[in-house]
Amino acid sequence: MSTANTTAGTLRAGIIVIGVLTAISAGVLALFTIGENYALITAAIIVITSLIIAFTASAILGRVVLILLILTLTGTLLTGAFGTIQILAALAGDQTGQVDLPDAEVLAAAKRKIDQSSDESTFQVALSESELNAVLQDSLAETDTPFQNISIDIINPVGETALIGFVGDFKNGRLSVNGELTARTTGGQLELELLSAEVGMFTMPRVARDAVEDMIGRVADLNRALADEGADVQSVVIGDDRIVVTGVTSSDTPVDAEVMLAAFGDLGNLGSTPVNAPPYEPGVDAATASGNPVYIALGDSLAVSVGVDGFSDGYVSQLHRELSLRDGVVYGMRNFGITGETSGTMLLGGQLADAVAYGSDLDVAYVTIDVGANDLLGHLASSDCSEDVQAPACASRIDVSLAAYRSNIEAIFATLAEEFPDATVVFLLAYNPFSLGFENEVAFEAQSNAVLIELNEIATASAANHEILVADGFTPMRGTTTSTTHMTDTPPDIHPNDIGYDVLTEAIVATLPRDG
Repeated sequence: MSTANTTAGTLRAGIIVIGVLTAISAGVLALFTIGENYALITAAIIVITSLIIAFTASAILGRVVLILLILTLTGTLLTGAFGTIQILAALAGDQTGQVDLPDAEVLAAAKRKIDQSSDESTFQVALSESELNAVLQDSLAETDTPFQNISIDIINPVGETALIGFVGDFKNGRLSVNGELTARTTGGQLELELLSAEVGMFTMPRVARDAVEDMIGRVADLNRALADEGADVQSVVIGDDRIVVTGVTSSDTPVDAEVMLAAFGDLGNLGSTPVNAPPYEPGVDAATASGNPVYIALGDSLAVSVGVDGFSDGYVSQLHRELSLRDGVVYGMRNFGITGETSGTMLLGGQLADAVAYGSDLDVAYVTIDVGANDLLGHLASSDCSEDVQAPACASRIDVSLAAYRSNIEAIFATLAEEFPDATVVFLLAYNPFSLGFENEVAFEAQSNAVLIELNEIATASAANHEILVADGFTPMRGTTTSTTHMTDTPPDIHPNDIGYDVLTEAIVATLPRDG
């Protein structure tokens, strides 16, 4: 083999190897600066050009191209290294440095709105863009974050998909991040989706956006902040330079019904409506009972038997006893009810997941569930609804609650149907504690009944999709809550008394197929 042939072969191999390395380096740099499509095109052009030159060009042109490839490879590596060092310096440096202070007056105005918009069991907080930025900036001081400041710009009008621009400056490295994201509420949780982001000289590709999305999310972690307060976010409306967050708390604070009851006149003149319900014998005074197969109960304070002396007088324990007597089987029982539970917290707070895990290896014969009252009743007892349920502010709250409930209850029913396909699953419709028997005379009672009916229709339609039985807890309680609940106590309490729990137990028993 001649020396010329050897030299040509070495040059050809050098062009191909350096060309491939340059294509990879330039493609990666393009990926992080101008986007995925341009990265592929850049890499492809370099590889194809290198191959053509390697096999067709003269030795002189080949050497020139090889030198250009080496220079390009060196330049892309140095540029990428410089940008990477910038980012590492910003992220890995001391995160305890000072953050910029928000405008004190704007922050104070935002905090006043938050305080004034909250009541015992619901919240609706409306913040302007400047107030939201002040709250976010104030939170930086309490957050382990690399940001010195962060601000957002709400771009979209109300009614369109949320579009939020953001800019953040890092504490270290003289580096900033900017981009756009969108937000939505799903199952009581605010979800952020990063649409685009630029960090320093880099435009983050789709595969690398999760880290930035998580970093932005931790700064504005509304979910965590509200969960710490026992809150269930039902809606986040973003647009026209403001954000409106609506939801309910999952605490067991009774609904403040005194404003509502004032519409019914002197409590001392309220008569007790006769209620005919079978007097059920007390059941086990505990949340568990041994036996096989098992009955699983999910729900809110009704499942927990709030309003009576203990579990034994609640509908879950009474139903457990009736099922065992009726079927001639010593059923086990596990009551997963959580006081104050909403449909959103049932999905995200662990009750549903715990019940599924418990029943995964057992023979589950029955499942009962009640949830939804806490999604709605707190809004009905808010100042927005105290005079007229059809008032715009009240109607907005109710619409938000019903929309969130529709999504949540469908997800809950789908899980129960999938995880307990052989069990008899019964859903207990919510009753209206404000239905004292004056529906024809008092507008609020008629209006609140209509709202509860709409809530129950949502659950009924969803239950039908999953072959779940529906027990009517609404109709037999309608117009009777002076005698079936503690609404005439001082202070009023929406929970059932002994008679009320008997009524609810009978509603479920009447729904069950007679052959068990």
